[in-house]
Amino acid sequence: MLLNLQRYIDNHPMGDIFIALHQMGNHGPAYFKRYPDKFKKFLPTYETNQLENCSQLEIRNTYDNAIVYTDYFLSKLITILNNHNDQFEAALIYVSDYGESLAENGLYLHRLPYMFAPYTQKHVPLLR
Repeated sequence: MLLNLQRYIDNHPMGDIFIALHQMGNHGPAYFKRYPDKFKKFLPTYETNQLENCSQLEIRNTYDNAIVYTDYFLSKLITILNNHNDQFEAALIYVSDYGESLAENGLYLHRLPYMFAPYTQKHVPLLR
């Protein structure tokens, strides 16, 4: 995705451009699919979509590894934008589409109706 972003910027050297990127981020239950192996910093992890067969530690570690990769992705994106400071005034807004439950109170993922959802599902991260 970042390679294509660099190409797009290079092909639009003047004028205003708006770029929207959609990353899978930490969309569960397949958190293990959201990062390459070299970003597996927290162990043990799991490699299944069946969270009921995983320990809470495995779920949290696998989720956290996906967060590590998202941090890496954002750092690379910021570097690309900073490399064009002489050409553009750039802004980056990163926002998640929902919060996520990681087995707190026996709840997983993000599917509860808003009025019943815990804080962890309603709290949406934002970086600007």
